[in-house]
This record gives sequence, C-alpha cells and structure tokens, in this order.
Amino acid sequence: MTRLNLADSLSPLPRRPSSIPPSQIPVMMRARFLAPAFALCGPLLALTLAMPAAAQQRPYLIWLDAGKIDVAKVMGLPPAQNSPEHRAEFEKVLAISQARTPEREKQAIADQYQTLNAFLNGIDHTYVENTHRETRLLMREAQIELAILLKSVNRLTSRIRPFQMWNKVRVKPCPGGRPEGTSFPSAHAATAALYATLLSDAVPELADKFEARVKSYGESRLVCGFHYPTDLEAGDKIGRVVAKALLAEKAFKVRYDETKPEMRLAFGLK
Repeated sequence: MTRLNLADSLSPLPRRPSSIPPSQIPVMMRARFLAPAFALCGPLLALTLAMPAAAQQRPYLIWLDAGKIDVAKVMGLPPAQNSPEHRAEFEKVLAISQARTPEREKQAIADQYQTLNAFLNGIDHTYVENTHRETRLLMREAQIELAILLKSVNRLTSRIRPFQMWNKVRVKPCPGGRPEGTSFPSAHAATAALYATLLSDAVPELADKFEARVKSYGESRLVCGFHYPTDLEAGDKIGRVVAKALLAEKAFKVRYDETKPEMRLAFGLK
C-alpha cells in the first residue's frame, strides 16, 4: 500500500455555493435584523418557563475561582494547521478510523455521551442514577464547573476536526451526530479525567479501572475521527486540574465527603 503524502492535502471542507433565489434575499435580510430582538426574548422566556433547566445549565461558577486556574496555560496550544506535527496527527487519526471494527465503532458511538453512566460503561458497578442521586448531582455540578472554564478558552482556538479536513484524503466519521466547534481541547477527555480523579479519591480500589476507562473513552474520539491526540492530552490535563481544585475547595469538599459513602456503595464497597 502506498503511503499518502499529506503535505499539501489538508484543508477544510469547501463551502457549497449559495443557491438562494434573489427574491428571497430581502426576506432573509429582514430576518437577520430581527434576530437580535428575538435573541433577547429567548433568555427571558427560558427563565420564566424552564427555571429548573436554566439552573442546571448555569453560566457561572459556584465552587471555583476562574482567576486561580489559568486554563490556557494548563492546556497549551495545538500544532499549527499543516505543520509537520499536525500532518502526523492527521495520519494517525486516519489510520485508526480506517482500522475500526463494527464492534469498536458501536462502542465509540455509545461513548459520545458525556455522562457518568456512559463513562462507567464497561466497569463493574451498581450505580443507578435515581438510586445514587447525590453522586449523580455532585458529578454533574463538577462537570458544569469544567464546561464553564472550557468555554473561556474555546474562542482562543478554532482547530478544525479531523473528519472536516478534505482534499486527497478524508477521515470517515462514525454514523450519527457530529460535533461542532473547535476540536481543541477535547471536552470528552476532560470530562473523563474529571470523573476518574474524583471517583478515585473516593474509591481508590478501582483507580486503575477508572484510568483504563479514561483511555478507552478518549480513544473513541479518535476512532470516530472527532479529535486529534493532542486534543485528548489537553482535555485530560485540564480535567485533572479542575478535579483537584474542586477537592481543594472547602465547600465542595464538605459535600464530597458527605457523598463519598454513597459513591462507595455504588461500586459495591463500604
């Protein structure tokens, strides 16, 4: 098999030419000017009709001080597009995605969910969301803290995902939903590292299994062509930093210690 030369082949997928009829342009322009007004009404309506959901998706930190965590410094920056490092990463993702089996693809699709249930898939446990409610809520709160911090750096990078690169070669993504936005860092890898660090503190007996799951959970993102290895590395770093910062925060630690017995019971331990 000949080796693909990617030196001049990597570029974003081309945009399709516009097929909008001229008669529709004025209508679309009016809609564009009205959009800000509707955008202002949206949050008010959401707060009025769906307060519990709005609270769950809070846009502010509760436990952590953003000024004490330099997210950009922790993660660093990805390789520049079309640099030798980027081309090497693309080639690695291409090889992994091409070699995936139907079974591995099925697992990778299941791993697209960023929930504690999805992370624990493959690990022996008796965790049930409705039964172990405090564990679910605590992990969800920690994940939201992480997501808010990640938003602060998402605008710093606009890395194109492997499956979006197109020219002589192409990574075929897994069927189903396809992620949008920057590829760097991987929120899935960050979430997995966060879960593993928090769970390992409460259930050290299973620390090795949690770490193995972090690896397979992240590899699923390569299998589907959604991320590069450096995306996973950056996500892993920030996920662990946030988890350790939470455990060092007095208010969070009090609630964590109160929930620890339930977490251990969820894995059949006392």
